[in-house]
Amino acid sequence: MRNFSINKAIPLILCLGILIFCFAEQAIAQSSNSRSDIKGYVKDADSGEALPFANIMIPGTKRGTTTNTDGYFVLVNVPVGPCSLSVYYMGYNPKMFVVENVAKSLPPLNIKLEPTVVEVDGVTVTANAEMLDATARVSQVSISPRQLSSLPSIGEVDVFRTLQLLPGISGVSDGSSGLYIRGGTPDQNLILFDGMTIYHVDHFFGFFSAFNADAIKDIQIYKGGFPAEYGGRISSVVDLTGKTGHKTKTRFGLGVNLLSANTVFEVPILKDKGTFLVAGRRSYTDFIQSPLYDSIYELMTGEEGGSVGGPMGRGGRRSGNQMNEQFKPAFYFYDLNSKLTITPTTRDIFTLSFYNGEDNLDKSQTFENTFQIRGTDTDASLETTDYTKWGNIGVSGKWSRQWHDRVNTELLAAYSKYFSEYDRDMNLSSLSLPTQQDTSNQRMSFANATKENNKVNDVSFKLNMTWQATQAHRLSGGVHFNEFDNNFTSMRDDSTTILAWKNKARLVSLFAQDTWRYKNLELIFGLRSSHYDQANKFYHEPRASLSYDITKKIKFKGAWGHYYQFVNRITNEDVTQGSRDFWLLSDDVIEPSFAEHRIVGLSYENDDWVVSVEGYQKDLDNILEFSRRFVSRQVGQYSNFFIGSGDAQGVEVLFQKKRGALTGWLGYTLGKIDYTFPELNNGDIFPADHDRRHEINIVTKYTMGVYTFAATWVFASGNAYTAPECQYYIDLLNGDQYSYIHVSEKNASRLPDYHRLDISASRLYESDDWQTEIGISIFNAYNHKNVWYRDYNLDTSPITVTDMLMLGFTPTLYIKLNLK
Repeated sequence: MRNFSINKAIPLILCLGILIFCFAEQAIAQSSNSRSDIKGYVKDADSGEALPFANIMIPGTKRGTTTNTDGYFVLVNVPVGPCSLSVYYMGYNPKMFVVENVAKSLPPLNIKLEPTVVEVDGVTVTANAEMLDATARVSQVSISPRQLSSLPSIGEVDVFRTLQLLPGISGVSDGSSGLYIRGGTPDQNLILFDGMTIYHVDHFFGFFSAFNADAIKDIQIYKGGFPAEYGGRISSVVDLTGKTGHKTKTRFGLGVNLLSANTVFEVPILKDKGTFLVAGRRSYTDFIQSPLYDSIYELMTGEEGGSVGGPMGRGGRRSGNQMNEQFKPAFYFYDLNSKLTITPTTRDIFTLSFYNGEDNLDKSQTFENTFQIRGTDTDASLETTDYTKWGNIGVSGKWSRQWHDRVNTELLAAYSKYFSEYDRDMNLSSLSLPTQQDTSNQRMSFANATKENNKVNDVSFKLNMTWQATQAHRLSGGVHFNEFDNNFTSMRDDSTTILAWKNKARLVSLFAQDTWRYKNLELIFGLRSSHYDQANKFYHEPRASLSYDITKKIKFKGAWGHYYQFVNRITNEDVTQGSRDFWLLSDDVIEPSFAEHRIVGLSYENDDWVVSVEGYQKDLDNILEFSRRFVSRQVGQYSNFFIGSGDAQGVEVLFQKKRGALTGWLGYTLGKIDYTFPELNNGDIFPADHDRRHEINIVTKYTMGVYTFAATWVFASGNAYTAPECQYYIDLLNGDQYSYIHVSEKNASRLPDYHRLDISASRLYESDDWQTEIGISIFNAYNHKNVWYRDYNLDTSPITVTDMLMLGFTPTLYIKLNLK
């Protein structure tokens, strides 16, 4: 399939496009006074926030549409006269009403939806709200961020950890908020926040995601087969839309838990023509270190109790001499969101969005001690500077214009910067060191340094256009431009360069897509073509998907597509030493990664239940691996890189209860991801590190008046790993010994099965001015000993194996206050 002949397909696509446009013009010209368009905006009744991806249907017909990111919709050529409309959006009460459709053009409707609530003793409580919608299109899931706070969490309401509870989406350990979607790795996901690409998506060495749920309005996840408007990644898309703020009154919110505090502020401006929102979150772990912080720090770094036993870390052992001065490193993270929205006319919307997230770790220390040098007790002074910071800065500006009831354009300019900096200097000096020839004192000093720096600058411009030509055809297209600036340096002692490169690239993409609906069938055809200047080649990505309503409740879905990725994240094997990871641009040596998606599915939905089954298969090529543990090899200018291919396949099952006091879902994933690298594992196929054969997720939420109870249970078969089998020594001719470790086939062993139960309970209090929520959450409620990895001591006989465990029973408290 990869040999797709695009040259043969282009004339056919152009002819099809011309026919569609001619048909559309003819249909518009022939529309008589007996038909007219119905258009409008769907908004939150309280705040005035636009609700993206809301569903609008004409009951009893196949006519329907969804709102765009600005909440706008249009139904084309609807017969004049009374017309019933049904409007639905997750977490809100469905609305049905009748509109009098007339032959002449009328101002857009302003449809306001009320959040789903229940009245208990005069107190209004959010309840019975659906958290996800997984039936709209193939492999697409919509999430309601408004409902996330009620689910169990580890100190923080975590958007990405909630996504890990969906079938097909996995987190490989308690210490990772990264998304492994259908066999893909986190860097293969396109993460967009208000149109800007976010490279750094986590805090605390990957334990938390870097997004504040209080600043997010809508989440769309495409687990595969995503449309032509998205490009640059081969696995999936997570498209986050930020809140715009309240349009009629000032609101303020504050939240505190055992790790951090967060706040959100919303204010209307320009006489209801605009809004401004700012939301911030910061940990206070650099000056208040709770037992929860100690537990997480120990898990992520291996340093007991959140402390470091000495300058070398991990117990503080140094050449048999111990400097046991205990200290706790200074660590904190923060993120900041702000968004300005201006609507000068009913057809124009201007937004300016800003995001900044950063982690800082300072392990610097100075102390004096007495230890042996050359068999003599010696006073010594040790000074270390050990500082790491990493994060992402992004800003985007967008102009949305409704030129015609059926024609919409979006012009977006965005800038995103990922950075990771590591600076470590160590200076050891003795105060009194006797020499062998002289008993007088002599100073001795020793110093070394390590510096690593990685950055990616991504400047992008996007112009997208959507034309609802007829009720059957929605045409979209656009042009995207990206300029990347990437560099990475790794140095020792300010003179020895370990790795160094600097690269720039430009990517220009064009896409076109037609969404065509005929009776019970919806077809989407798309083509994305990109020119990447580093390879001086064109990359063509044809895509197609379909949805067929077998009955009113049963739907068949399928998708196919080609995808390329031009920037890859290379993971560092030790996240606590040096840069956590670094990004690398493709060029004429390292080709862009490639994936071909094939997906089929079937779903059943009624008013209360959803049952969905999807099967997928992905072919992967030009997958990049990096390791400093293997003998250095050269790929062009790059050392220690390996290039291979992969195959991911699986089946996902979802049972969801949408309505009632008890809601939730059960998800099951049967998956497999295999890699083949000619220079690894003797060229034989091996399972990827993140391969999980079975995974079960159960999510439940029960609302009883002002109380909300929730629980999640996760089961997963053990991850694959490579186990050392023995160690032996070879005597060399010069008398030295060479240590050799014999290992099993790559990832031939499996860790024990993983499972845990998380529970939470919250209570809502209301006064005339404030709404307060107090809650408790317990992670791993029955304290199951889950194994993260295994540590081998090869110096003993037999080999000693130690299971390194993940988090056990971990409770946390939180409180949230919101000004009405």
